[in-house]
Amino acid sequence: MRKLILLMLLLCAVIASGCSENVPPKEDAKNAATAAVQENKDISLIVYRAASDGSEKLLPEKITMKDNGKSLPENALIALVTTKPQDAKMDDVVPIGTKVRSLKIEQDGTAYADFTRELAKKGQGSYGEMMLCYAITNTLTEFPEIKRVQILIEGKKAITLSGHMDIEDPLTRNTTLL
Repeated sequence: MRKLILLMLLLCAVIASGCSENVPPKEDAKNAATAAVQENKDISLIVYRAASDGSEKLLPEKITMKDNGKSLPENALIALVTTKPQDAKMDDVVPIGTKVRSLKIEQDGTAYADFTRELAKKGQGSYGEMMLCYAITNTLTEFPEIKRVQILIEGKKAITLSGHMDIEDPLTRNTTLL
């Protein structure tokens, strides 16, 4: 009888230990599946590029890329910097080697776009500097939450990128270039 009771207690202990497995709640599994799908999702963005004919015009270009989990404005900025124009009517005015360090958007609508020092490449003329600054600004102000853009180099405000245009204060959308 004692052996039977001991066997029953041992059986109950084994059953009880099997019930305490950490099974993720269904909601967590659903969220993980949703996140995995979003990682592979394509997103479409508008970036602005200089017209290749030398006119003071910025032309919109639709870019499709994989969602990398960053905000849409930051993805648009990354697309502007890392992709080349797909249309011969557009020029790339972003200096080679430029990278986006970060993008922060304040409640007042000011976006702080931080780039590596390559953005301030010397030797760029006034036309190139203006088109670069407004390609960045007009790309970001496509998003309603962004009203103005402060361009930063290595985390600091710059007075100018190459000596022709004042960027010490945030820039607003330039519709005359569109």
